[in-house]
Amino acid sequence: MLLKLLFSLALLALFACAPLPPIGPASDIPTTLPEQPRDEQPARPVEQDTAKRHVINVGIGFERNLAAIECPEKKWEFKAKSNLGITDIETKGNCKYGEKTYRGNWAVLSTDSGLAIINILPIEDYLRGVVPHEIGRLKQDGFEALKAQAVAARTYAYSHLNSRRSQGFDVFADVRDQVYDGINGEDSLASEAILATSGLVIKHNGNLIEAYYHSTCGGRTESSEIWGQEGKPYLTPVSDSADGKAFCELSRYMKWEENYSRQELVSLFQRNAMDARIDKTFPFNKVEQILITERFPGGRVKRLVVFTDKGSFEAFGDRTRRLFAREGRLLPGSFFSISQDRDSFTVTGSGFGHGIGMCQMGARARSTAGQKFDEILKAYYTDVDIEEY
Repeated sequence: MLLKLLFSLALLALFACAPLPPIGPASDIPTTLPEQPRDEQPARPVEQDTAKRHVINVGIGFERNLAAIECPEKKWEFKAKSNLGITDIETKGNCKYGEKTYRGNWAVLSTDSGLAIINILPIEDYLRGVVPHEIGRLKQDGFEALKAQAVAARTYAYSHLNSRRSQGFDVFADVRDQVYDGINGEDSLASEAILATSGLVIKHNGNLIEAYYHSTCGGRTESSEIWGQEGKPYLTPVSDSADGKAFCELSRYMKWEENYSRQELVSLFQRNAMDARIDKTFPFNKVEQILITERFPGGRVKRLVVFTDKGSFEAFGDRTRRLFAREGRLLPGSFFSISQDRDSFTVTGSGFGHGIGMCQMGARARSTAGQKFDEILKAYYTDVDIEEY
C-alpha cells in the first residue's frame, strides 16, 4: 500500500498547506477531446525504483466536511478533522464515490483541512479510465491512435509516480495530470488498445520520457521551452503536415479568433496579471499597443509586450494564454498573432493546448491514414524507442 502510517505526520503538514481543489476538466476543454494539462510543468517524481511498481495512487477528490465510499462489503463514511491520518480500504469489488464507480482499493487521508480521497489500482486498469477521456471515443479507424494514446498515457503515469507526494498520492484525476473517470469513462475499443499495448512505454536513451500531449498542434509542435524548461531532445518542434496539409486540420481549433475591446483588456490584464506571472504590475487606464517580439522555433509566442498609458509589461511563453483569459477560459493556444484598430484587438490563432509532444487530432488523422501506433509516436517524439516496462 502506498501510504504507510509512519509518513502520515509529514503528509498532514504538507497536505494542510496544499489541499486538493475540486477536480474535473477545465471549462474551455472540448467535451469530445479533453486537453491534457499541462499548462504547467508537473512536480518531478522523487527518484525511486519503479521497475517493480505497477500500481498508481490517484487523487480523485477532496471533501471539506464529509466523504462516503460505497463498496460491496460496506459503506465507508468519513468526517473531516476526525481520526486524523490514513485509513486504508481494501475491497473485493468496485466502489462508488460521488456519482462514479471505480476499480481498485482506496485510502482516505484526513487532515485539519479536510479529506483527500485516493483510488489505488493497477496502472493498466487506471488507463482504462484515462484513454477515452484524453483522445475521445474513436471508431475502428482510430484504433492505432488509441494505442498511441495508451502508450503515451502509460509512460506519463510511470514517469509521474510519486510526483504529487506532498498531496499524499501520485497524480491528480484531472487536467493537472491525466483525466481519469473510473469505470464510467471506460470504452471497449480503448480497453482493447490498452491490452494490445500492455506494458509498452516510450524511452529516450533508456529512460522514460515526459510524454506530454495536447489536442491540436495547428501543423507544428513546440519545444518544452515554452514552459520555461530546459529543452529536451525528444520534445523538439516537428512539422505535423503532409502535402501541405496539417494532419490536425479537421479540428475545430485549427483556426480560431478572439476579439477584445480596449477597455475589456484593461480589466482582463489587471485581473490576470498574477496568474500570467507578470512580474511588473501597476494601475493603468488604457492599452495602447500589444507586440509579439519573440517566437519559439515552432512559431508560438515567446515574448509579448503590452504598452499602456502608464508604462509597459511583458508576458512569456504559454503563460500568455492566461493573460487573455475571460470567464475562466484561456486562449486556446499560444500559436497566435494580434491585430488592432481604433477600439479593439483581434487575436487570431491555430491549435489547442500547449503544443508539446503528441498532437491528438493529428494522431487520429494519422491512424485513419493507415499509420501504426509506433509510427505515430515517433512522428511526435524525436529519437525514441517503444519498449516494455
